[in-house]
Amino acid sequence: MQTSKQADMTTTGQQQLENKRKDWLREAQGLIPLLFIWGAEWVFSAAVDFALYWRDLDWLKQAAFVTAVVASLIQIWGMRKSLGAGGTQVNVDAERTGWGRPIFLVLPGAMLIAAVALLEAIGAVNPLFAPILRAFLLAIGFVQVGLLLGRSLIYLGLWLFALTAIMSVWYLGYSDVILEGMGGISLLVSGYMLRVWAR
Repeated sequence: MQTSKQADMTTTGQQQLENKRKDWLREAQGLIPLLFIWGAEWVFSAAVDFALYWRDLDWLKQAAFVTAVVASLIQIWGMRKSLGAGGTQVNVDAERTGWGRPIFLVLPGAMLIAAVALLEAIGAVNPLFAPILRAFLLAIGFVQVGLLLGRSLIYLGLWLFALTAIMSVWYLGYSDVILEGMGGISLLVSGYMLRVWAR
């Protein structure tokens, strides 16, 4: 009798967790385009870095970054407007904690990007090590999000972490091209996975 109750409680707990996960995936649907935008920007930037060996295309890399920032702001603004006009009712607790607004899921990532940009701007991070720092932060982000949304993202983060460690020890000179390219592909893959999971 006791084990039957414990099994029912475990099943109910797992079902509640799965329902929360589905809710988070539905709430974060507007953020998935951001993964595609920045994944494409990273891959394009890696291609430009590769082409820099033959031609000076640094301006193209800066243009891609500015385009990604503008596209991200447009996406975030569109999400904000649709949340305000969509009439979705969230309870007061969700409103107070921020879970009711998927836009707040972007905030930690934006803070990390700003922190890395500031560290690079003031010279605290050597330009040779900047791609490694960005890739490590991305890998840790995948693992963190994977704890909430799915084990595949954890594996993606661990793979990127291992690749970054290998590149930083043995292939530092190629890290900007390889890590930007693989980081961009990882962002594209994670966006695709989240879109499929939310169906």
